[in-house]
Amino acid sequence: MEVKNTMKKDKDNNKKCADLVHKKYQRTLKDYQNAFNYFDKDKREDNNQYKGCEDFFDYVHQSGLSFDYVEANTFEDQKSGFWRFQMSWGGPSDEFRIYTDYDKNINYIEYWYLDWFDGAFIRVNDDIIYHICEMFLECSAEMEVA
Repeated sequence: MEVKNTMKKDKDNNKKCADLVHKKYQRTLKDYQNAFNYFDKDKREDNNQYKGCEDFFDYVHQSGLSFDYVEANTFEDQKSGFWRFQMSWGGPSDEFRIYTDYDKNINYIEYWYLDWFDGAFIRVNDDIIYHICEMFLECSAEMEVA
């Protein structure tokens, strides 16, 4: 996977987000894969982390902060609009940016890891992430995608 660094070096720990984005993504991927396995009746493992959640989508929904549409030109050098599943916010934060066509068919997904004045992303192709993003897109309110 190609890593693109979009901002400056992180001042706090001298590591750039580009140095951390793969590790952070793998942690997120493992978390969602474990949750999916827990809610799959054939692979259920005992885990208190998922108690109180009705199903996999409920867990994903509770684990994130928001799902919204970010219009083109919201951020500097942002030419296209995208759907965003934001999992954490502040410093650091992470999110999936889902680029779709007008009919909400996924073209590609990026995982972003951001920290004060620094940010990096990787394109992701894992089935579980596509499944999560498709669930959110199906539930999203009708919005015009330019």
